[in-house]
Amino acid sequence: MFTFFTGFVFRLLMMLSVICAGVWGLARAAQPVYPPVLFGDTTTMQLYMATIGCADVWAVCRRESRFLLDSLYSLPVAEWSPDGDYIAVHLGDGWVVYPRDCLLVLQTCQPAPLPAAAGDTRIAWGAGGEIIATFANTSVATSTLYTRGCWDGSDTCLQKSVLLSSTALLTEPAWSADSTRMAYVDYLQTGLIWFYTGCFDFPEGCGDELNVVNTGTRVVWPSLSHDGRSAIFTMDLRGANTYQQLFHLNIDTGELQQLTDRAGTAIYPDWSADERYILFSGFPTLHSGDLQIYLMDLQRGITLPVIHHFAQDVVFASWGYPAAD
Repeated sequence: MFTFFTGFVFRLLMMLSVICAGVWGLARAAQPVYPPVLFGDTTTMQLYMATIGCADVWAVCRRESRFLLDSLYSLPVAEWSPDGDYIAVHLGDGWVVYPRDCLLVLQTCQPAPLPAAAGDTRIAWGAGGEIIATFANTSVATSTLYTRGCWDGSDTCLQKSVLLSSTALLTEPAWSADSTRMAYVDYLQTGLIWFYTGCFDFPEGCGDELNVVNTGTRVVWPSLSHDGRSAIFTMDLRGANTYQQLFHLNIDTGELQQLTDRAGTAIYPDWSADERYILFSGFPTLHSGDLQIYLMDLQRGITLPVIHHFAQDVVFASWGYPAAD
């Protein structure tokens, strides 16, 4: 009898272990595979890269981050090229462009500086990483386009200035991954400015092609969908920088949807290439704590904290690209 009982218990334990192993295996198989993430620390003016792992919807996301650069500008921004081969960084003396492995692996080579005029707080990569668009805050909104030869040395560095507007104060450019549309923030009016990039070839520039989607409040830091027909950005609901939330805009219809309703802020979003995830910065509570980076899963309807530096503010999260096989 005792032998039968112990044998039954043993078989039961074996069955439970198999079931647990299967559940664990499924959980690991279901774990999202996230690209690497670049982000800045505004307290130390340093640039970091992080890898994120979230095993399930209840887990606190694990992250591993490592230091990349210091002496960044007052806005420590880095933008990964769409082909994943280059990273543009906003250093103290302007924008520079690093080859991916130069910055992430070797960390000994020198980047290619963009001309001094590219002193914007944000740049936008064109499709395939072949072009960079910048904008300087001047009385005449002129965007300068730089070709790939300006940073990879493969060809002549070509620059072209395109007049966007003589009445708007445009900044914070965003470029759709298919290269068809661009969007800007206008500090002189509310709403999002967008246009088809084919106007870059017009002798008179893009001024007559600008479109305005009026949102009622000024938008900040737009991030475009692949086709440029939708945007995610921050809007201040109270107008006093105390209640900043994320919104989704259908650019063609003007339909506006609020995505976050947090006690703390939700700022500087970056939309993933598959349009499922959003990275953004925010305080854990209203007016308190350190700025952390959060991950929003639009498909599962959850938001999780993923990156936190104690007593420091981390911002400008930017989706990267896995290393090529």
